[in-house]
Amino acid sequence: MRGRVDEARTGLWESEARWTMGRVVPRELLSDIGAYLRREAPEQRAFVLAVIRRRAEEIREQDADLPVDAPSEAMLALSATVLAAHETILEVFDGDRRRTLLFLRRTLGAVLHRPLRVPSGAAGRRTDPLGAIETACRAETDHHGEYVDVRLERPAADAFEMRVERCFFHDFFARRDAREVTTVMCAWDAQWLRALDPAVCGLRAERTSVQALGDDACRFRVVRTDDPGARYTDVLT
Repeated sequence: MRGRVDEARTGLWESEARWTMGRVVPRELLSDIGAYLRREAPEQRAFVLAVIRRRAEEIREQDADLPVDAPSEAMLALSATVLAAHETILEVFDGDRRRTLLFLRRTLGAVLHRPLRVPSGAAGRRTDPLGAIETACRAETDHHGEYVDVRLERPAADAFEMRVERCFFHDFFARRDAREVTTVMCAWDAQWLRALDPAVCGLRAERTSVQALGDDACRFRVVRTDDPGARYTDVLT
């Protein structure tokens, strides 16, 4: 009976994750881009959004062979939307690649902050917040599907580490010769890492390597700290 309950709960979580990543996040990303265009370029808004939607669908069809399961199909939907947005917004910004990337990182980061149930919520526990973070991350990792390869380690009593050795987003954008756009997707992890407040939970987070920058893996680390003012550090910034 317990096994069937756990299986049903896992299926529900996976369905929710696919719906969020594959439907909700792309839709809200376009909504926020539309809000920006309404302020800055209202005469272009309808056309730009239509181009992004049409191009995203084309990309999904062209790369339909890449996903291996339902979670990676949702990742493809989000990746296609981000790439289509990058191609289109780049023209709106007169070819300014840096501005386009920063705009999309900020916009996607804001979108993800709303629906994402970050593991950092576990850090609010008064007893063993680091252990709670580890438990939450292990539960989340189980729902990433077969395409993503994440290694979780506890190298010391006061540290927890994650190492992403295979990433759908990295492979997708590399395949499209758009490796730098992968950094837009890195906003996903930064949301919960930045949310860890040392003054509240006694934990500090850092991201020390990223595949999009040429590293062999994406590495994240959460450590205990006695410094309430300790800051989150990120190789991307």
